[in-house]
Amino acid sequence: MTWGEGPTTVIAPPVISNIEVAWENDYYRRVFERLGKHVRVVAFDKRGIGMSDPFDEPPTNETRIRDFLAVMDTEDVERAHVSGLSEGGVMAQLFAVAHRDRVDRLVLSNTWSPVDSRHRLAELADGPLPTREELLAHWAGVIEHWGQPDSPVVPWIMPSRGDDESYRAWHARFERRTATQAGFRHQFESLVALDTGGIPQQIEAPTLITHTTGDQVLNVAHGRVLAELIPGARYIEFDGDDHFYWISPNWREIVDAHLEFLTGSPASPVVQRSFAAVLFTDLVGSTAAASQVGDQEWADLLDRHDRIAERVVAGHGGTIVKTTGDGVLATFAGPSLALQAAAAMRSELSHLGLQMRAGVHAGEIEDRDGDISGFAVNLAARVESAASEGEIYVTSTVRDLLLGGTFRFEDAGEHDLKGFDGSWQLCRLV
Repeated sequence: MTWGEGPTTVIAPPVISNIEVAWENDYYRRVFERLGKHVRVVAFDKRGIGMSDPFDEPPTNETRIRDFLAVMDTEDVERAHVSGLSEGGVMAQLFAVAHRDRVDRLVLSNTWSPVDSRHRLAELADGPLPTREELLAHWAGVIEHWGQPDSPVVPWIMPSRGDDESYRAWHARFERRTATQAGFRHQFESLVALDTGGIPQQIEAPTLITHTTGDQVLNVAHGRVLAELIPGARYIEFDGDDHFYWISPNWREIVDAHLEFLTGSPASPVVQRSFAAVLFTDLVGSTAAASQVGDQEWADLLDRHDRIAERVVAGHGGTIVKTTGDGVLATFAGPSLALQAAAAMRSELSHLGLQMRAGVHAGEIEDRDGDISGFAVNLAARVESAASEGEIYVTSTVRDLLLGGTFRFEDAGEHDLKGFDGSWQLCRLV
């Protein structure tokens, strides 16, 4: 799959991927769209993973290199930047040496160092390193619960989203779309002996290495060792615990460092201001509900919640900016559309036994590459928090904008909203 404009960058994916399904998720999409504003991206799934055909024999290093070359040749890419995360970083290193004439610049993220560097790894690690047996036990747990609601992938590999039930439910489906349980087991078995040996020392392409300091899958020492081995490499460490960095709260900082290295100029933020009605929703008592119905049924309910939200928001001309675990943040051209959507969502969710509350405010927002910020966004979030169970609250601004229309409101009193001075008059949609 290709998208974007600028210097071509081929991305070698990690072991969990489906390039088509990944676009469905807000966290993945925002990174893809950010990259596409500055570079032309060529992305693919490795054999046996995602959209690619399964393999008969476990892929070797030579097979991975041939596959990488086949992707470039198919897209008529003679020479390109190459980027790799985790296992994809190993694949990128191998390709950069085997076909050094096809690689301009190389970006390696949260990937591992050669096996023979383990002594240096221990010296540079922050604290004790997990043993090989401990890591294999972690992966055995991943395989055992692969694609299930209790899959340990998110808590272990992306701990910043470990408490996000909606994301965990989505990722369980993403795992199933990556490979079957048996298919993933075979893929993992092909990685156990994967080693770059003396490859890093032979890399000639200008190289950027980044690593998150709290990576639980591959200790930050792997990045430090690679920075010593690859001639002239630039090395940057970023705060965070996520192995898949695009999930991290500071994802933009990491992606922009990559883009600046690849393009030679800072990736300036693309900020646009516009008027919008901002809607926040939240399921009331979700923690108690989850404990009552169990993990599987709750995950199914969250999936149905997300599908209802997507359909209703789109049906009222709105855009879901992101999910918030058991709610959504969405924008609309005007407050009447936001209120119609909120009321429709509340009605449909009530038939599932889910109680929703919502908050709406209207004003100028800042659009930053698919995410939004600004006073209006923060205020809408506080209005939602102030709403009672099953209620839709709005600011007096929204009420005044809709004077003369068909909506009716009741006084919900004055509220002290966290982070905002003074008291705020809120209204309840009747």
